[in-house]
Parts: sequence; structure tokens; C-alpha cells
Amino acid sequence: MNSGFKHQSSTLVLFAMLAMHGPALAADTAANEDQLEDITITAQRVGQRLQDVPVAVTALTGASLDRMAITTANDLGRIAPNVNFTSGSGGSTQLRPYIRGGGVSDGGNVTSESAVGIYVDDVYRARLSAAVMDFLDLDRVEVLRGPQGVLYGRNSSAGAVKLVTRAPEPDLAGFVEGGYGTWNERRLKGYVTDAISESGDWTASLNGMARGRDGGRQYDATLKKDVGAEEFQGLQADVAYKGDSPVHGRFSAFYTNLDSDGQYAISTNPYANGVESQISTLSGSYNTTLTPYPSYTHTRQYGTTVNVGADYDGGTVTSITGYSHLVNNWAQDFSGGVPASALGMTGGGYLALYIRDSKSNQHQISQELQAAGKAFGGFLDYVGGIYYFTESTSQDIQQSIFLAPSSQGYAVDTDSYAAFGQVTANLTDRLAVIAGGRYTMDQKHLSAYYNAAAIQRDDTFVRFTPKTGLTYKITADTLAYFTYSEGFKAGGYNGLAGSVAQINAPFRPEVTEAKEAGLKMELFDNRVKANLALFQNDVHDIQQLFNLADGTFLVDNFDARIRGLEAELSWRVAAGLTLWGNASFNDGTYTRGGGAATVNVQGKKVVNLPDTQFNIGADYTVSLNRGAVSVGADALFRSDVYSTIDNGAIGHVPGQSFLNAYVSYETGAWTYRLTGKNLLNQSGYVTGFGFSVIQPRFNLDPRTVLGTIRYTF
Repeated sequence: MNSGFKHQSSTLVLFAMLAMHGPALAADTAANEDQLEDITITAQRVGQRLQDVPVAVTALTGASLDRMAITTANDLGRIAPNVNFTSGSGGSTQLRPYIRGGGVSDGGNVTSESAVGIYVDDVYRARLSAAVMDFLDLDRVEVLRGPQGVLYGRNSSAGAVKLVTRAPEPDLAGFVEGGYGTWNERRLKGYVTDAISESGDWTASLNGMARGRDGGRQYDATLKKDVGAEEFQGLQADVAYKGDSPVHGRFSAFYTNLDSDGQYAISTNPYANGVESQISTLSGSYNTTLTPYPSYTHTRQYGTTVNVGADYDGGTVTSITGYSHLVNNWAQDFSGGVPASALGMTGGGYLALYIRDSKSNQHQISQELQAAGKAFGGFLDYVGGIYYFTESTSQDIQQSIFLAPSSQGYAVDTDSYAAFGQVTANLTDRLAVIAGGRYTMDQKHLSAYYNAAAIQRDDTFVRFTPKTGLTYKITADTLAYFTYSEGFKAGGYNGLAGSVAQINAPFRPEVTEAKEAGLKMELFDNRVKANLALFQNDVHDIQQLFNLADGTFLVDNFDARIRGLEAELSWRVAAGLTLWGNASFNDGTYTRGGGAATVNVQGKKVVNLPDTQFNIGADYTVSLNRGAVSVGADALFRSDVYSTIDNGAIGHVPGQSFLNAYVSYETGAWTYRLTGKNLLNQSGYVTGFGFSVIQPRFNLDPRTVLGTIRYTF
């Protein structure tokens, strides 16, 4: 590990290690109030206790999501070690997900594929451009760290996030919730479920949300108005069947729509020349932009999921079919407003020197058929199946850099085929051996244009990714495991290219070879849980983006080695009181530079990988009069990271600290809750890049407060 670890506060480390909680805060069952509760997850495609799964996974239930006001994917870094999710720089709904240093920065382009798989009800969602959207009512979230190269829909080289929506229930139940908060935020959320057949075998539910807010997240000093206004609507309808027959299933249909003022960059001193101490915002604040160009984002998505299973003696065969269609349009000035004087112009004012206007469409269909169960009297646990994914995308971009217009467009058709399987041989009551693998073939067709030039090409990327490992039950409550696995991300095309030659030169596939040793323990009559994971990822041909001096970008392949230690502990101090948190310690550097002579990254730090990260917090509930008062807080401490591969000063993000808290009162059917995010009002930015006098950064969300009233029936 590098010397950055030595500079952390020993007091903070001790507190974090004693008061951590892997955030399975609410769960399925508990023996009594003095014990921690269990949570059942499906990280290996079958239901298992979290503590029995030989995978680094953090789980959070729907009740905890509500309580902590975890409302979008951006909040997931609050609950899991080595998870760094932030908004991207292509529209206000783009996600930049990084797990253990693996991720992508250009998710606003249809040519981009994530190293972190995003799944909703086991259906892969390919486009990160729509991933920063409000969650509807969820049953749970699972965050899997490390490559998911065997069991999951699309082969993912860094990790996966599983969002599991709340399923219909046979008895009438639900809630209605209203809220009001910062920037005149208004929200209405609800869920209702009931049986729709006399026997109760058929059930249905409706899950919806509407939210709006005024401008105020930032102020545009040139346009002289608050910006950041949003309107969001989301709806999901479900019908499910579960009767005496071996067949069971669930049909879901969803619709989401978001309109916003979009994203606004913050311009910094264009004459700092890469000297970090001289970089400062031209407006005096990361919450004030100077651009004369009005941004916008419009994102609409709808789709269906059909999940049908049939039980047989010893197992279940399951079919998962998913369809979705996405429209994602956005425009913004990436320069943030550059002084006219920087170009030698007189008269003052600010110029929009880097405008991109993007309009994209996407639709996808996926089909998975899998079988899972036990064989030979329980000696073998198995999961296996086949998978097909097809996606068609198009994107048209009008661009202006230094007032010079250009246009480019991309249409990418992808067909992905896979066969996968994993078996666990239970050699004894304590010792088990894991073996699995996945064969993936991705076929891509590119049809693109750059100004008047046209490009057509076809490429195929193939890989077998194995997994093997051992698990050993040291005691009934202590599991040790070691695994070797690989993850794969197909090669592809540069959607930010500045020439025909760059578009016509696909980058190579990315392969992660991961070794992981872990320990999962339940101690002191299940009052303490401790999960540890030690890992090393050797990433070959990691796909990284970097900008050139003319404002265009290249994607090249590099090698990197990432090593780390993750710890998640929980402590039920007493009935009603739980301390929780997690920690990660990392060392990641690039071990081989790319083929482009314009950037030298060997020995530099891997992007978006902090040396240290701590998440700590507490939850306490006490009876009061005819109800119960609950209070809780969580804090995130993250060391500095580089958001650009060259480790340049403009993209250097210093260490940051965030505090979030809630207080609620529940009496009968009513719950009154007040939540606050970023209560310390940590200011700053999540990323930045620069060339010439264009040196933008993209700001953090300021402090927000939300009050809600919920009626449950």
C-alpha cells in the first residue's frame, strides 16, 4: 500500500473499525431485538443468507432505503465500501459508477458500455445515461463488488448493482407519502397491492412517484437565474401469480419521465496552466456558473419484464424476458462560460466555447433461461443457463468548440450471446469447491458519420471467463472463502472522437482477473457481524478516456493492478441501537501505458479509486408515548482521487466528508420524517477536465433537507 494510508487519522480508523455496519439494517427475521437481523439476497441467482454467500456484497432493504433517504444510485456510495457513484457530465441523468476502480466516464454516449452492470428485477439496463433517476419503492438493493463474469446477464468487469422492486402481496396494503424540501421540492409517492383473484393466487400492485423542484441547485450569473429545476414522474404496475401449481411468475410494466434544466459546468481559472494551487472558480463558487448557454435534459424510458418460473424436483427453471425503450436528449456548455478576454475579445462577458447537443434513442431486448437447484442428495448446488441480449442505439450530436461547429452521429447494434454455469460441490459439511464459467460472444455493427464522412464496420468480441474457489465453514457462524474469477467487457467505439480515423479504430476488450479472499463472521450470539475481503484485480486493456488539446477525446487500452482490503462490521449494542459502517483501503496504479503517444499513465493512480474510504453511522429507536422515535446518521470520509487518467490537477478531487441524518416519529399508521443530505454543506466537485482556456469542473450537490408524511394501510 502507498504512503497515503499513513496520513489518515488513527482515531478515525479505530472508530470506524469498532463501529461499522454492513448496511443490512433491516431484514427478514430476527431471533430477538438484541440480535442483528438476517437478510436474504440473490447475488448468486438463488436465495441465500447474506452471511452464507462467498461474494463481497452489501445489501440494503427497502425500509432502510426510505429511512436513510437513499433515493438514487448516486447515494449507494454511502452504504458500501469501494463504491464511488457520481453524476456524469453528459446530461443530468447520467451515472458514473465505479467499483474497486473499475468504471466508465462517458456514459452519456450510446457507444459506451459500463464496467458496472445495473440490473432492475434481474434485467440488465444498458444505458447509464438514464441511471440517475429516483428509485420507486424497492424491496432491496444489492451491491456486488468484483467482476461478475459468470452468473449475470451481461458480463461485467467491475461489479453489479441489483435493484429489486417491491412485488405484489396477497393482502390489501400500501402507503401514500407526501413531502416538501429544499428548492421548493414537492413529492408524492405511493404503493398499493392486493389480491385480484378470490383464491389469492393472483396479486397486483401499483407503484408510483411524482416529484418536482424549482431552480436553486446552481445560479447562472450570466443568464441571471437559478437553474436545476426538475420534474419527474415514475410508475410501475405488476401482476403476479403464485399458487399450488409448480408454475409462478410476475409481469411488470414501467414508465419514467424526467425534464430538467440539465447540467451546468463551472469554469475555472484558464491561466492556471495545470498548477493546482492556482485553480479556482471564476464565479467564486462551485454553485455558480457563468455560461450564457441554457442547458436541458429530457429522459423518458418505458418497458416490461416477464419472469416465469417452474419448480421441479430439486430445483427451478426460470425465464426472464426484458424490454425497454429510452429517449435521452440533452444539451450543455461544457466550458461553463469562458471570459471573452481569454480569446482576446473586448467588451467583457462570457462565451459558451464547448457546446454539445445530443439526441439519442435506444431499445433493448434480453432473454435469459436458467436452471438452479440441488443434485445428488445436496452434494451439488448448480446454476446454469443461456442468455441473449440485443440493443439498437442511435445518437446525433451537434457540437461547437471554440465557436467552430461540427456534427457526428452513431448507430450501434449489439447482439450478445452467452452460456453460463456454476456448480458448488459440498465435499463435507464444512468444505465446498466452486467451479464455473461463461462463454460470451458480442457482435457489434457501427454506422457512424463525422461531418460529411461515413463509417461502417462490424466487429466480434469473444471471451470465456472462468470462476473457481473454495469455501470453508470454520465454525457454524464463520465462513472463509477464496475465489478466482474473470470479468469481460467487449471492445467498442469512441463516441467522443475528433476524426474519422478515431471512430474507425475500435478499442480492445477489457478483461479483469480477480483474486479474492474473504471472511464472514457472526459473533456474540449474533450481536456482531464482521465481513472482510482482501482482493487483487489485474485489469488487462482497461478502457480509459482522456482528452486532447483540441477538445476531443480518445479511448485507449491500458493495464492496471488494483489491490485492496474491505471491512464491513455491525454491532447491535442494545435493543433499538445499532452502530454501522464500513471501510476500504486501496492501492491502484497503471502498469502499462496505452498506444497513444499523447498520454503517459504508467505508474499513475487509477481513476476514481480512493486510498481510503470510511462510512460510519448509527440508528436508534425508542418508544415515546403512543409511538416510536427514530434517529440516525451516516458519515462518509473519502480520501482524494483523480478523475482523469493523466492525474492532472484539473481533475484532482481532494478528500471529502459528507454527513447525512434523519429523525422520524411513527404513531399508528402515520410516519413523520425529516432527512438531510450533505449537512456539512461540503462544496466542491466530482470531476473536471481541461484544454487551452476551457477548464471546467462539475459540482457536488449542496445541502438539502426533505420532510415527509406517510400514511400506511
